[in-house]
Amino acid sequence: MPRKSSVVVAVIVALLAGCGGYALSNAVHAPTLHEIDAAQFYADFKAHPDNYIFIDVRQPSSYQNEHAQGAENIPIASLTTERDQLPKSGKTIVLICSDGKLAAIAYGYLEHYGFHNLLHIQNGLNEWIQEKLPTVSGASPQ
Repeated sequence: MPRKSSVVVAVIVALLAGCGGYALSNAVHAPTLHEIDAAQFYADFKAHPDNYIFIDVRQPSSYQNEHAQGAENIPIASLTTERDQLPKSGKTIVLICSDGKLAAIAYGYLEHYGFHNLLHIQNGLNEWIQEKLPTVSGASPQ
């Protein structure tokens, strides 16, 4: 049976490969996250939804199990191809995952490619649920 640390290393290597090696090449420069708490974001998102692109970066199965209302699913590995479809200005891109860690990696990846219109939900979906904000099960409408 593999040691826990070996499994963690294997997951990190797989994640780095899925992100085009960005996280490894950018390890020296950690992004400064512009964070927002879930309740504060949701209040503004509800009032001004056109100001935001709200992205859940988890895998589709996790997203379909439960996600924040209004979030669209772009798995972190898909950002390598999807980033060209995202605006670098005009709208704020808000990133969420389960606990904030995966979204932080996505944040750094996008920042590396010139996105400065980013927000990161503190503590991710965990905080969203704790704040009793609305969630949805199933895929988002296309």
